[in-house]
Amino acid sequence: MGLVTRRQLIAAGAGLALGSSLLSDQAQGLTIKPRSVWGADLPPKGPLLAEDVKFLIVHHSAGRNGHTAADVPGILRSWYNFHTGPEKGWNDIAYNFVIDSEGGIWEARQGSLDGPVAGDATGGNQGFTQLVCIIGDYNTAQPTQASLSSLVRLLAWLADRYGVSTTPGAEITFVSEGSNRWPAGTSVTTPTITGHRTMSKTTCPGDNLYSYVAGSLRADVEAVRNGGVPSPPSTTSTTTAPTTSTTKAPTTTTTTTTTTTLPSTTTTLPTTTTVPETSTTLPATTTASTTPTTPPPTTVPPSIAPSTTLSVAVEESAIPSGTGPLLVGAGALVALGSGLLIWRRNRLNG
Repeated sequence: MGLVTRRQLIAAGAGLALGSSLLSDQAQGLTIKPRSVWGADLPPKGPLLAEDVKFLIVHHSAGRNGHTAADVPGILRSWYNFHTGPEKGWNDIAYNFVIDSEGGIWEARQGSLDGPVAGDATGGNQGFTQLVCIIGDYNTAQPTQASLSSLVRLLAWLADRYGVSTTPGAEITFVSEGSNRWPAGTSVTTPTITGHRTMSKTTCPGDNLYSYVAGSLRADVEAVRNGGVPSPPSTTSTTTAPTTSTTKAPTTTTTTTTTTTLPSTTTTLPTTTTVPETSTTLPATTTASTTPTTPPPTTVPPSIAPSTTLSVAVEESAIPSGTGPLLVGAGALVALGSGLLIWRRNRLNG
């Protein structure tokens, strides 16, 4: 079915009571649970004024993250008691409509389904608006996709119902009826869909929700009003996080592969075991051990004298102890034999 337009409402005649059954059939697939579902026994504490709607405001409740649809009637009843109690002193629950985490839409302030009822707000109500609140604290949590989808469709219906422009850059100017940000009589210019914080000194509707409200929400609402489908609000922020982490991960891995070159450097260390080969050359100089018993050192060229000295030093350390007297005795026998030969030769000649 098409949207319920302002023209259709006017054609239906003044004083038309727009029931929940009509909304279910005609409001772009919306099903809004009426006030009677949760608060039939909780009437307003005083009169509720009509509103001249010029723009739409998004709130959060600043609490009750993790709730379910089954919790909502109890939540709304507790809000009614708080809002109409001594601390706030309002005549009814502040918001016109409430959205839960599962995307359910609830009529909050009595009469909001029937027509433009003025709401109330912390910090004062500057006027000229309808208030939509998503249950939860969106300074600490992210709104669910279901709640954002319902927000877009509900705002599209409200904008069409009250003739609020949602084209890109659409703004309105009004004279404030009084809030702690815009005192009564102040001329205010605002986007036609905005967050509570632009009208009062508050962090509502929370940073995580407000970034969407101030970003692409109005374009999504306009797309629904024109029969299109809005882009998923939370997809962009969700997909960017993995991309950042994945791009960093490969870079770290390449650093690890550089480290793997270290083992190959270690394998070159065994080639330095050429040191044992130098020690094995020392026995090779043992051939010089014959040098002491061969002709006198005078025949050795001066250039190789140092090496012979080194090898002799090694060879002396290899001579067994106690061989000195044997050498002396052998020398004496040679001298004695020589003497006998000389004596015999002189006898024969004499």
